[in-house]
Amino acid sequence: MPLRRSFAVALSLAAAVLLAGCAALPFGSRATASPPAGARPADSLLARTDLQRIVDLQVRREGRTLSGLLGSTDARVRARAAFALGSVQDSATVPALVRALADPAPLVRGDAAFALGQTADSSSAPALLVALRGEATEAVRGELLDAIGKTGGRADLDALLRLPLPPTSDPARALAVARMVTRGVSTPEAWTWLADRLSATGLAEPVAYAFARTPGARWTPHAPAVRAAFDRATVGAMAGDTALARMHLARALGRVADPQDVPRLAAAIAGDPDWRVRQAAAGALGAPALVTVPAAREALWAAVGDGQTLVAMTAAEVLARPAAPASDAASAGAVVAGRAPWPVQAALLPLVARHGGTAAVEAWSARQTDPLARAGALAALGAASDAASRDRLLAASADADPRLAAAAVEALRARWEAEPDRAGTAARYFDAFAGALRRADLATTSVAAPVLADSAFAPLGGPSVLREVYARLSAPVDVEPMVEIVRAVGKTRDGQEVDFLVGVALDGHPAVRAAARDALNERLVEGIDVILPTGREALPPTTTVDWAHLRRVGPRPRLVLETDRGRVVIEMDTEAAPQTVQMLTSTASAGDYDGVPFHRVVPNFVAQGGDFFRADGYGGPEVSLRSEFGRARYRTGTVGMASAGKDTEGVQFFVTHSPQPHLDGRYTVVGRVVSGQDVVDRLLPGDRVRRARVQPSR
Repeated sequence: MPLRRSFAVALSLAAAVLLAGCAALPFGSRATASPPAGARPADSLLARTDLQRIVDLQVRREGRTLSGLLGSTDARVRARAAFALGSVQDSATVPALVRALADPAPLVRGDAAFALGQTADSSSAPALLVALRGEATEAVRGELLDAIGKTGGRADLDALLRLPLPPTSDPARALAVARMVTRGVSTPEAWTWLADRLSATGLAEPVAYAFARTPGARWTPHAPAVRAAFDRATVGAMAGDTALARMHLARALGRVADPQDVPRLAAAIAGDPDWRVRQAAAGALGAPALVTVPAAREALWAAVGDGQTLVAMTAAEVLARPAAPASDAASAGAVVAGRAPWPVQAALLPLVARHGGTAAVEAWSARQTDPLARAGALAALGAASDAASRDRLLAASADADPRLAAAAVEALRARWEAEPDRAGTAARYFDAFAGALRRADLATTSVAAPVLADSAFAPLGGPSVLREVYARLSAPVDVEPMVEIVRAVGKTRDGQEVDFLVGVALDGHPAVRAAARDALNERLVEGIDVILPTGREALPPTTTVDWAHLRRVGPRPRLVLETDRGRVVIEMDTEAAPQTVQMLTSTASAGDYDGVPFHRVVPNFVAQGGDFFRADGYGGPEVSLRSEFGRARYRTGTVGMASAGKDTEGVQFFVTHSPQPHLDGRYTVVGRVVSGQDVVDRLLPGDRVRRARVQPSR
């Protein structure tokens, strides 16, 4: 699940169970005051106008000029230019970056390696391997290995496994191999290499991550080794790296989905001291082959009462999946009528609705005061099959509150997809979906657009409604629904779709043009590729960097959030993400974050908030920020910026519950929690920031 700047109903828990991965502190650490792993060394950005000009070039995405600065006589200029290219991601700069791998300054070499990894250009992997063989600086070796993990192919993987490296580089090599196999670049030798290191000190976490993030069919012969490693990582030995490894191994067992693992996962749910391990084990029992096993359901029902609400939310969501027996509806109803936290109750509502309890769902909704909770009740009605709940959703799709309307439209989509006779029932749904689209609201339009592409709606005018609403939208404000509509039009067949897509591809916002190109390539005859003409791209507008403001807040300002659950202190990195730090500090100082909820909490993944425009995840400034990708990695307590794709960041931020290496280099890292991670772990959907303030640094 991408960390979009816009999300549907916050209580979309179906993806929560499987969405926690691994990765800016040493492996296994919780957030502390020490520098984050992979963080770029300071270069006095706030005191040097020449380096600030490089950042300005980065904001304007002037890759050619930045590439030329790699020839500067000043090592810090060369390094900052290379670092900037990691965000620009211009493939034309690859040759210059490859040459920079031989720079005499380690900082330049490290930044060049980082930038090459960001380009995802596989042609650079051999050069990265050559540089790795002769590299003596540990930090640079780490960046080289990471870049190989992001770009290398099978031949590079084979070379990486055999390359003699110092033992201090083993964790970075293990993560690089994990990155490759999770990208689908794997060999039997690679899986054997990983399996042999499942319990190695310092390597267990990244190695276990590889198994957790990859389909079990790719490594089935090593399932016994995964079980053995899980069993060896005993509760008594759990600390740091071992705890996170056990978390990943629990997920890996869910991918194997062998009933023999139910007892060990159930034991972890019942007795593991780390809530993230308990959550991962509960999520693993959600595998179709496991969730119907009586012992699994018994363990999950016990977990619904877990003192860590995020564990209970996961167990409830798993129990409420369609495979749940009707006999469980009574147990779910008891929880819904009881005193469990509302997100736990809401997660069980689909089970209640599916088995005739729509009246109980409506009664529960009537007791709620939080719109997020009421939206969760509407979402649950998507699991029902009765006409009354369908009519309730049809009416709610026009609700004045966009959060409720979006939840109703999402539930209607679920009902529509389950309809056995779409042609015969299309007329019942058409007005609701067309109305949701014409509303031109980011939330409802994005949900309704792909539904109206269904051929059953063509006789009712679905394709024409899509084009009609597109003509009313404008980028960059509406770029996300515009992209959804373009994709939907690409699936229609009324004879006008090709002309429409060609027109969009020739002009407009880059993201919309790219969507039109992709839709045309899917639409046209195989072997005919659409290539966008160059020279027409216009970068979306963005804010300029206010260097005087950044000097006032300093290189390490702190964002202090007083939340409903307690205080969270975030240390931001101005040198790594100056434009983003400027946005967050200005927003907090203006009081805009005060009273704003965390609209989205995905257990063992992230808590996300900051949407002071709408409070539902679909709000943001009309002018987006540029993505500022950095070398710091997503560990526990890393603070990143939500986006809907490159260069679409705004004011929404998220904080990780656990390491997430798959986010590295894809989402701006703005800082990390230095105090209050336990508070982050207790946050629930709807919890608010009571007050946000900024503490400048020297």
